[in-house]
Amino acid sequence: MRIFYKTLEHIIKERILALKYMHLFRRGEKKPEKQMLVMMVDGRHYHGGMCDRFKGIVSSYAYCKQRGIDFRINYTYPFPLTDYLIPAEYDWTLRRGDMSNCIWDSRIMYYRSEYGKRLLRLKTGKQIHYYGNTDFLELLNETGGTSYRWGELFKELFRPTELLSSNLNRLHESIGGPYNAAVFRFQNLLGDFPEYKFKPLETEEERRSLIEKCLNAIKDIISRHPDGMPLLVTSDSRSFLEKAAGIKEVFIIPGSLIHMDGGNNTDSQTKSASYLKSFLDFFMISEASHVSCIMTGKMYNTQFPAYAAKVNDVPFERIKIE
Repeated sequence: MRIFYKTLEHIIKERILALKYMHLFRRGEKKPEKQMLVMMVDGRHYHGGMCDRFKGIVSSYAYCKQRGIDFRINYTYPFPLTDYLIPAEYDWTLRRGDMSNCIWDSRIMYYRSEYGKRLLRLKTGKQIHYYGNTDFLELLNETGGTSYRWGELFKELFRPTELLSSNLNRLHESIGGPYNAAVFRFQNLLGDFPEYKFKPLETEEERRSLIEKCLNAIKDIISRHPDGMPLLVTSDSRSFLEKAAGIKEVFIIPGSLIHMDGGNNTDSQTKSASYLKSFLDFFMISEASHVSCIMTGKMYNTQFPAYAAKVNDVPFERIKIE
């Protein structure tokens, strides 16, 4: 029943988006010569964070690859994706005239937290404007007889821009060699990462206790590698990173983060630096020797490090601490 209502909700949202942004007649657009799926990240609806967006992009690309459909990305919110990533093997660049907003040529598909079965059942020759943040690659492989791997598809699509690449090179030079990575996602439990309506822990004592538990987890990971291998620590909490930086083997990427579907009260320069840091975190995690996601019962079970690890098939584990 829950799936039924979720599907119904999404169909209603598709109709609302179509009424707001599509039109009955072509306004200078040409009728599309062949079918295309356009991955939409344009701020017209909720998209989620970086990991959710990558899930939707890679899965919809696999859908198109499996069916021989052209694939493009319309990623403009809250920044053009090409500020940080450019096409690698497959050119997903959306050019003027590629996209039609005429309802006779195109249809909107909205899939937030919805599995991909409805898209697989879709029978249309129209251009598809796809709003989605779900990974349904496994379903595609099961139903289509393919064996696509998430990391391989990601690397077919993306390579870093000069801006991102030069910053990654500097970080690798600073860290000096192989490293492991540990990720902590507090989701405002420590009161320094405003995100949606998540509330911080009520008392300072609770916050100190949580920080201490996580610092001990860092020390435990380091103790498993007595050769002194550096540990890259990433987190959405700046106050936690400041504490973690006091541990000898820990490497911290400078800067702070904001959520990609938030941060509207932040100045543009700070936003740009924060968005860059998100990409630096993701790619540096993807190039670690081993990745751990550490969490307590109250912390967020983030998929960000798991998908970063998938890029290069890096060993990944979740560590639950109490």
